[in-house]
Amino acid sequence: MSAIHARSVLQIGCGAFGPTHLEAWRRLGLRGALWVADPDPEACARAAACDIPAERIVADYRTILPEVDVVDVVAATELHVEICLAAIAAGKDVFVEKPLTLSANGARRLAQAVERSGRVLQVGYYFRHHPLSWYAKERADRGDLGELRYLSANFSGFKRARRDVGCTANDAVHFLDLCNWLVGAAPIEAFSVQRDHFGRGLEDLSLILLTYPSGALAKVETGYIQPGRQPDNVVPNALTTKAIEICGSDGALEIDYQAERLTWHRVRHTLHDDGFWRPVFEDAIVPRLEPRGPVEVLMSELTEFLGHVARRTSPDADVQRAGVEIAALYEAIMASAGRQRPVTPGARGVSPGPGSRPPPRPW
Repeated sequence: MSAIHARSVLQIGCGAFGPTHLEAWRRLGLRGALWVADPDPEACARAAACDIPAERIVADYRTILPEVDVVDVVAATELHVEICLAAIAAGKDVFVEKPLTLSANGARRLAQAVERSGRVLQVGYYFRHHPLSWYAKERADRGDLGELRYLSANFSGFKRARRDVGCTANDAVHFLDLCNWLVGAAPIEAFSVQRDHFGRGLEDLSLILLTYPSGALAKVETGYIQPGRQPDNVVPNALTTKAIEICGSDGALEIDYQAERLTWHRVRHTLHDDGFWRPVFEDAIVPRLEPRGPVEVLMSELTEFLGHVARRTSPDADVQRAGVEIAALYEAIMASAGRQRPVTPGARGVSPGPGSRPPPRPW
């Protein structure tokens, strides 16, 4: 099934990122095939403002689920497991926005359902499909950076604090997944320090240190109290930094997603006769890559999803790697912040900290 052959798409949820999904589907040629389901009247009005006919906007996704080909879940995170299980039971293939779920047990339930049904489920991790990330992944996989040693990611800035999840679930998960994808492995240990300056019962500052099987380290910083570098390209009235440094034995990549810029620092340290390790520089490379905004990146994600649906193949961002592993890592991070010590993802007795499981919102 390609975008041209997909007869109907049900987008469940039309919150802040919902119109971006609708525009991506429209540019893929599926404007006339779209249905939108959301119980919130404001969300329905948002969908109508995107030229979705009133007769194709419903409050309850279950009323139209049997009639569509594929499902795009853009609802609140705490509803993902329920909705995805219902879609899979109805024989639908599912694209679901990040994070799949914050519960490792919920992710495992979904993994079992996907395996039994043979349906396709892809988790939407935006930064995997950014051209700068593709360039970085190719350099890392080819060994151009040598042995990967350290990744430093920053997704923070002045912006609204969500009421349902803290900055770890909202922002850090993007770069947790990106770090795992670039390293090609899941971390074996997580350590986190968090603060709740706003008194919401949810963190507004999160510092995370990950250790990978190779010995490589990754630091992920996120929060709402740090100044960002540029106006956010997704969230209005926000200044954010979305950047990562990927450091190896033979060089480093410096990526600024907001500025659409990547610098390949071709430098390595060598031991000299006087006993000092000194950097040896080659000319830095600043590749010219085609800029892509949120709609274009999302189109790439959805195109990949439809390709897997057509071929009946499993995506790289599947329920296991982008679902179970990330949920288990999230639980370890939250447990680490509560216990003030490193935690092994997936270990027995690991559970999220207070405030990480908001009450579900009924449909």
